[in-house]
Amino acid sequence: METVGLAPEGAQYLEAGLSAGVVETILSSRAPSTRKLYGLKWNVFIDWCRRREVDPVNCPVASVLEFLQDRFSSGLTPSTLKVYVAAIAAFHAPLGDGSLGRHQLIVRFLRGAWRMRPAARTRVPSWDLAVVLEGLAEAPFEPLESAEAKNLTLKVAFLLAITSLRRVGDLQALSISNECLEFAPGNIKAILHPRPGYLPKVPSNVARPTVLQAFHPPPHLTADEERLHRLCPVRALGIYIQRSSSWQKADQLLVCFGSPKKGFPASKQTISNWIVNAISTAYQVRGMPSPLAVRAHSTRGIASSRALLAGAPIQEVCDAAGWATPHTFIRFYSLDIPSTPGSLVLAS
Repeated sequence: METVGLAPEGAQYLEAGLSAGVVETILSSRAPSTRKLYGLKWNVFIDWCRRREVDPVNCPVASVLEFLQDRFSSGLTPSTLKVYVAAIAAFHAPLGDGSLGRHQLIVRFLRGAWRMRPAARTRVPSWDLAVVLEGLAEAPFEPLESAEAKNLTLKVAFLLAITSLRRVGDLQALSISNECLEFAPGNIKAILHPRPGYLPKVPSNVARPTVLQAFHPPPHLTADEERLHRLCPVRALGIYIQRSSSWQKADQLLVCFGSPKKGFPASKQTISNWIVNAISTAYQVRGMPSPLAVRAHSTRGIASSRALLAGAPIQEVCDAAGWATPHTFIRFYSLDIPSTPGSLVLAS
């Protein structure tokens, strides 16, 4: 039985009389990345407890609060403390009828940490979408039919991210299998479903298909229309699928383009790196220094903010991005940008 990162939790369930199969199914309710993250945080808590001769599994709430205060005093953000609480709660013995994470003092501690150290978030994007799109329409990204596999992959990953508003994990879940990918007649749109069994980061959300609309499809009456078509996500996707078929070794859509993992599924971290590299390379193409501190996740804030400014209804934007309410967008993603889901983003 695999209990990656959560072996202590699995051991507790086994000791409670549950079968190995039941335990594995329970542990699989969390994504492997979450299990690994919780395991790392739990190990930090174990080391802290050992130095104080405290039982990490059965320690009182006061010990957990002292640990959190120690972490908070060292400069950790409230959001990081929240992850620690979730990790410790996963391994810690239940407190009465509830989880440690729901204990009143823990909840109040986190609330106090947020008030004392509120998250500082810039409202100004760290990179210019217009600059990136201009760079993607030129060499070395074009002509796409003969571009290096690296540049082809970077461009496709970026266009998927910016026009779908999806998380990197959602992009990783896309598949080229017949039941997951469909091009409409005339390639006016592409419909991509996540692989069967994929659970979004927010379990309450339904895994919706990603619909890409063609951008400035032919025939082109002007050179400018032809140039804009180079940014079409449907076109880029079609060329990528055709060219990558010669090295695909899995049905995941985005696969590695270089040795030794060429053709194998790309990890979320790899896809994130591709998106950041696409932004950086596009800036270099335009003769500009690469922007600093760029994160792949920033595509969601820029795309959703531009979509809203372009007139897209806020609920449609939230549905495309996988946010349950507009509150999430307003609090974490809304940006101050001059005057998009899908082609509205590109039209900017």
